[in-house]
Amino acid sequence: MEPSLPQTPYEGAAESVSEHRGFPNAATDSNIISLDLSTLLIKHPASTFLMRIGDDIIVVDKALEPRPHDVVVWWDQEEYALSRFRKLPADVQPWGVVTSHIRRYRA
Repeated sequence: MEPSLPQTPYEGAAESVSEHRGFPNAATDSNIISLDLSTLLIKHPASTFLMRIGDDIIVVDKALEPRPHDVVVWWDQEEYALSRFRKLPADVQPWGVVTSHIRRYRA
């Protein structure tokens, strides 16, 4: 007599195993918390700016006091530059602190 094959992939599996098929419908899932990039990335809206660097975007907050390891934006002879705060020339005043970096992997 041949053994019977399971009718479903998880027949006889432990109760803690769950089966998921397809992509969940976000409109019906009440457990999903909304994702708001403004709330996550911007703490001081009146003093925060987005700057494009190639295909990337940086979030710059002018209200923050720079710390030694922060990346800062500063004005360097007619253009903005990025540097670690501790490596800035002594006569340079930072324009703002980079708080986030957004990278696009596909256009």
